[in-house]
Amino acid sequence: MRFVIGGADSGKRDFDRVLTAKAVYGFHIFIKKLMAVGKDIVAVIDEISEKNHDITIISTEIGYGVVPMDKGDREWRETVGRTCCYIAKKADEVVRVVCGVGNRIK
Repeated sequence: MRFVIGGADSGKRDFDRVLTAKAVYGFHIFIKKLMAVGKDIVAVIDEISEKNHDITIISTEIGYGVVPMDKGDREWRETVGRTCCYIAKKADEVVRVVCGVGNRIK
C-alpha cells in the first residue's frame, strides 16, 4: 500500500496518476462519511489494505492552520490526523506532495 499526503491542491492527484491507476482519492472526506455512520475506521483501513495490496490512499493534510470552533469539525480533524498516522505506519511507502513534487518519506 502507498500513502500520498499533502495540502489541498498540492498536486497529489496528478502526481499519483503517473504512478498508479488504483487509488482512493479524498480519503479525508471518506473518513468524515465513515464517522457519520459510526464505522470503525481502523477496521475499514485494515480491510482495504488486506484486499488491495497495491492500492494508493490519497489524503489532504488538514491538521495545519486554524483549529475549527465546531466540536464535530475538531473531532473530524483529529480523527483524520490519527488515521493518517495509522495508514503511514501500515503503508509500504509514504509520499508527501508539495507543489506537485513527491518527496518519499517512507
